[in-house]
Amino acid sequence: MNRTLKWAFVFFVFALVACNKPATEEHPHQPAATHDENAAVVTLTRHQLFHIHLETAEVRESSAPIPLTLPGKVMLNERRRAAITARLAGRVEKVSAFAGDRVRAGQVLAEIFSQEFLAMQMEYLQALERAQRLGNESADQSTAKTILLSARRKLEVAGLSEADLRQLETAREPLSHLHVRAPFSGAVLAAETVQGQFVELGAHLFEIADLSTLWILADIYEQDLPRLHKGMKAQVEVTPYPREMFAATVTEIFDVVDAQTRTVKARLEALNPRSKLKPEMFASVHLMTELGGSTIKVPASAMLGETEKHFVFVALNDSTFEKREVRTGVETREIAEVLDGLATGERIVTRGGFFLKSELAKETFGEEH
Repeated sequence: MNRTLKWAFVFFVFALVACNKPATEEHPHQPAATHDENAAVVTLTRHQLFHIHLETAEVRESSAPIPLTLPGKVMLNERRRAAITARLAGRVEKVSAFAGDRVRAGQVLAEIFSQEFLAMQMEYLQALERAQRLGNESADQSTAKTILLSARRKLEVAGLSEADLRQLETAREPLSHLHVRAPFSGAVLAAETVQGQFVELGAHLFEIADLSTLWILADIYEQDLPRLHKGMKAQVEVTPYPREMFAATVTEIFDVVDAQTRTVKARLEALNPRSKLKPEMFASVHLMTELGGSTIKVPASAMLGETEKHFVFVALNDSTFEKREVRTGVETREIAEVLDGLATGERIVTRGGFFLKSELAKETFGEEH
């Protein structure tokens, strides 16, 4: 092969290689398209802005209280609950109250005939007569008074009221039956005796509860504990009365975290003047909690993303929006606290963020293809 043919062959090879080079090498000033996760700017047309009705709001710091709703359950007020037992052995002659009845303080629930009760009354009457017969100057007066007070105390322990004692002292005749009375007004939860039954000392007769105030046991998640304290006012809502709120106060926050639910119990005391609240009802406890200091708080509608990773769209101008990751603090259905990622004075999208997210996804998809 002569020299001319060799050079012709070399030029042919170089020309062939040049024709097969990628377009990126032909234009080195235009790099190949790549997916950049940090490139997160969306520009909308006037037509798009008109149809999506996008809304924005200025980022501000606020110390406004944050609403908090806790799940709870209505319970009996254990401080206003009583088990009524037989204070003397005897036969139940009459039962005047039954489960479900409403009773008043001091109302007679049952009457018991007891030989021991008759003997105690006779002892008291004899002690009273002896104390009155002896003059104040008598050396035995002190002893007589001691015996009288002891006999009176026995009757008080047996359940006699001041009115019963005055009647006994006036009539000077023993009362025929021991009256079992309600210690306070409330509802009879259980009646465990029937007429004609013989009961021993300490036998259970009735259980009664005052339903004018009830307890609400609510569950607090660990992250919400710093926002609650004893004495806070709350509103309680139950399913049967969705438009009615019952006033309550936080009276105790328990000291133990439940290992399974990771919650702490709080006890509230709720007023129940019309007896609409019933023990064992499920309840929602609404509180306005305190969030220390003034921090950035934005509408929850501005938040996009997943539970552990939030972002918002920041308005760079009227038609350009930047996706911005943010670190959040307290979050509720209405408000989210932003700890990092936003500055006061910026404007964020509060309505239309999902459309911007969709447009950004389209751009990213186009770049990848």
